[in-house]
Amino acid sequence: MQKRRGFTLLELIMVIVIIAILASLAAPTYFKTVERARIAEARKILGMIRSAQLRYYAEQAKFTNSLNDLDIEVPSGGKFFNFSALAANTGAPSSDIGQATRNGSQATFGSYTLKINVAGGVACASNCPSEIENWF
Repeated sequence: MQKRRGFTLLELIMVIVIIAILASLAAPTYFKTVERARIAEARKILGMIRSAQLRYYAEQAKFTNSLNDLDIEVPSGGKFFNFSALAANTGAPSSDIGQATRNGSQATFGSYTLKINVAGGVACASNCPSEIENWF
């Protein structure tokens, strides 16, 4: 009598079920991690906008609402975020001088807006899911 070699159909199905369960547990964590990385990149660019706005303010005695007036290159029509400069009415530390709006078409958490103020504080300004609000 010969020994059979290979796997039975039941063994293959069990392996597939186990892999599916592990993937379903890992996917939400993966998407949160990816979103955190995208927010970190947006915060970096908002910091660049803030620095450029402060330089512009030192030269012109006012803030601008046009990225073209600033001495930096900011990605326009970004895949994940759209950036814009905001002309603060005052130089108060709480005045917003830049914002990043998440493109909702590819966002796991939908569309939301991050803003940076003169003091350098970044906050989620609108349509923020609770998971994202906890990251600031």
